Amino acid sequence: MSGSGVVAARPVIGATAMLANTILIPIMGVAIKELTAQGVGTVEMLAWRAWLTFGLLLPLLFWGGNLRAVLTADKWAHVIHASFTVATMACFYYALRTMPIVTVTAINFSTPIFTLIGARLLYGERVSPAGWGAMALGFAGTVLVLRPDASGIGTDAAVVLLGSALGAGMNLAVRRMPARSSNYAVLFYFSLGGAVVYGLAAIGNTGLPAAGAWPWFWVLAGIALGVHTCTTIAYRVSSSVLIGALDYARILWAALIGALVLEEVPDLVDGLGILLIVASGVIVLKVSTRRIAPAPPQPPAA
Repeated sequence: MSGSGVVAARPVIGATAMLANTILIPIMGVAIKELTAQGVGTVEMLAWRAWLTFGLLLPLLFWGGNLRAVLTADKWAHVIHASFTVATMACFYYALRTMPIVTVTAINFSTPIFTLIGARLLYGERVSPAGWGAMALGFAGTVLVLRPDASGIGTDAAVVLLGSALGAGMNLAVRRMPARSSNYAVLFYFSLGGAVVYGLAAIGNTGLPAAGAWPWFWVLAGIALGVHTCTTIAYRVSSSVLIGALDYARILWAALIGALVLEEVPDLVDGLGILLIVASGVIVLKVSTRRIAPAPPQPPAA
């Protein structure tokens, strides 16, 4: 894939977008659990979320230059990004049905590890020894939360870990999205892909939701749109190391929201693992400020 997804180096905008995500994602977890409690299955949940999100995006298609951006976008780049995004989202929706939000969040913090490795191998991004050490610390914390035994780890935890690896692919894909692919085009093609894939999966397995589920479906769709908007902006305009580090604030919100809203309180071992993960994020944030600036973006195609 040619071109760079870094439209311009705007670390403050990218950091703000990611910090907004750290609050939105745990709230999305609450919506998923509320729908699960009402008997809504994972496939049905994903399908309605995708349809509603795509419906929210459609009116904007004819605003400004969005239609031209969608028509001229690099379709193959969007297929790659949408494939990773659709797959990783399914993993987390599945796991959040039964696992505490803070536990899923903690396991999910293996994503920056996968992202850094991928950025180093694929794009040659430099990572200092301290950065790698911090990632190892975060991984140790993740292992504490996973607590594998002789039989391995639970199915739901394994699904989260798979989703984390797929999430790294999503982050790297949007990071290298060609400059002519606008943020709206990224969201449009991802949402279209989700509506088609989840819609096909839901054939025969979904009907009209109960009246009490509709408010949570709308909350889920609105927050999901906000999360994907923030993720797209953050990884296109800032260093993947900086954004990955700021994302660690999400675990604090996950713990707080889980405890206050759902009465999910981590035990001692989980708490220790979370502390290691947070410490890793603080170290990465510090070393990322000394990281070299990203390469300048290539000009949009004519």
